[in-house]
Amino acid sequence: MLVLITSEENYSDEKEQLIHFFENGLPFLHVRKPGMTVEILKGWLSQFEEKYIQKMVIHEHHCLAEIFPVKGIHLKESFRNNQKNLAEFVERYKSNGFTISSSFHDSVQLKNNTSSFDYVFLSPVFNSVSKQGYEGQTFNVEKLQQKVIALGGIEADKISKTKEMGYAGVAVLGAVWLTEYRNKAFTEIYNEYRNVYH
Repeated sequence: MLVLITSEENYSDEKEQLIHFFENGLPFLHVRKPGMTVEILKGWLSQFEEKYIQKMVIHEHHCLAEIFPVKGIHLKESFRNNQKNLAEFVERYKSNGFTISSSFHDSVQLKNNTSSFDYVFLSPVFNSVSKQGYEGQTFNVEKLQQKVIALGGIEADKISKTKEMGYAGVAVLGAVWLTEYRNKAFTEIYNEYRNVYH
């Protein structure tokens, strides 16, 4: 599974950039825009054709899944920990056909989690590209039952290592958005991902 997470920043060419990624193989986009109100995020999603929205998973304002044909919703760690009826909340969205994913930063906590998430992010696996001082933990997840996606410091040359460590795929952020040559960076990651995981 290959996931690209949006930048928190809003680039003037973001729509065109994302469509380019979709047209060149991007299977899933996690829309993480913590600074956006529900109305602004609604406007942001409205820019895209349905065929692209169907590949998107939203991190905030989950109610928009009732308006847009998104693939799923993602629960941040803080949201998951503060949700009183988590199992009920997850089941409500699952029964409507949405994928449900969540974030973890501790492999022990992940191992003890029995929620029925379709997949989860575990981070930071390697030293973060986008967050200074966010040091990788090189979690090995071979013995975990969950479908775990590696996040944190994912660049093309690290992808084969994630497979060896038991991950079901990778999620990318800084390696694409923090480079001047985004298309080139994405293509290298996409090709390496296909070589390693297919």
